[in-house]
Amino acid sequence: MLNRLYFETSLVGFRGCFHTKGGRGYAFEAELLAIITAVAIAHDRQWFFLWIETDSTYAVKLVESRSRDVPWRFLASWSRTLRLLEDMTIMVSHIYREGNSAADIMANPERSEGWWPYAVDEIKRAVTLDMATHSFVRVCD
Repeated sequence: MLNRLYFETSLVGFRGCFHTKGGRGYAFEAELLAIITAVAIAHDRQWFFLWIETDSTYAVKLVESRSRDVPWRFLASWSRTLRLLEDMTIMVSHIYREGNSAADIMANPERSEGWWPYAVDEIKRAVTLDMATHSFVRVCD
């Protein structure tokens, strides 16, 4: 289970990206853990306007409804995420996997874990491609 995300804004552009290895699990669990991690990172950095795109329609429904109907092993961290979301303005939408090539690049299992506050070259190219195919941002200032 690999978790990945990149942050960008309308004013600054690329803000950073992360990659973590969450162990074995289903694709939905990777998406859920990515959302949990993304909300925590955004909240810690005081980015209170957040747009999450995920290829999991179930994850979209969970965030929109603020449901606690998650696998047991995620319940504590998901409950914390829901508390953090109370301080944030958030949009969540479904995106087909093909429309999020930068996140797919970050999901490379060979990539080391961590947070990068800069865009590596392959991410810059993917973000440019993603932005050329749709006209919105994921984190707003």
